[in-house]
Amino acid sequence: MAQQAIVTMGAVMVAENSGIKDKKKLLKYLYTNPEKLALKLSKFIKDSKGKAIPLVTLKGTGQGYYYSMQYKRLVRVCRGGEYYLLPWSDTDDKDKCYIYTHYNWMMGCILRVFKSDIEYIGFN
Repeated sequence: MAQQAIVTMGAVMVAENSGIKDKKKLLKYLYTNPEKLALKLSKFIKDSKGKAIPLVTLKGTGQGYYYSMQYKRLVRVCRGGEYYLLPWSDTDDKDKCYIYTHYNWMMGCILRVFKSDIEYIGFN
């Protein structure tokens, strides 16, 4: 059951971010071709040159509140989770960076955090 939910979540994320207009047809295709879905999802964790984006975690334990770019407000996330450090720079504040997670409330989430709040895990 949990595996089906992950496949569904991944397919929806790929479909919403694609340029294809017929989302139902694309979702059906991705459900029946998991290798294509995995290939599409892997592109979300690579930079424009095809190199893997480094994994990071947030310092501390338990839950913390961080600014969500989608919701334009603070959201609660697990500090012990794995996040991808995005290769973006913040021109307004050099002390901040952006991290991405696939599995925050069944959809991807981009968070703006202080660079001092992250710990590098490395590459997966």
